[in-house]
Amino acid sequence: MKITEALEVEHELLRQMIEAMSQWLTESVAPDKLRERAIMLEVAIDDHAAREEEQLFASLSACSNSARELVNLMEMVHTEVRDLFEQVANPARDPKEQLWTILMLTTEHFTKEETGVFPMAERLLDADFLDVHYS
Repeated sequence: MKITEALEVEHELLRQMIEAMSQWLTESVAPDKLRERAIMLEVAIDDHAAREEEQLFASLSACSNSARELVNLMEMVHTEVRDLFEQVANPARDPKEQLWTILMLTTEHFTKEETGVFPMAERLLDADFLDVHYS
């Protein structure tokens, strides 16, 4: 399995978690319970983002200026989502606004990766690299 295929499978699993969080937000789950549930989503998204950064983005950004620019944009979203999760953890704030923003950013981000980053990686990176570097 190629890293790009594995990352797309992870996107589907993360979309299920995003849907669950969306449901909890619409059901008016208490802020402290939202924060508890957000931890699971944060860990899953951060693990996924780290895998992308380490196993795909680093090599892809070395391929061309356009690839580097695209990777930089993707990494900016990763950073923004991490920052938003830090805000969610603040017990003095209601986490709903930040969680809605995380859900929206992440959903859009996955689509950009699937339609832009992953196809570019499959064009620019050697097939052996894509297969060997997934773990």
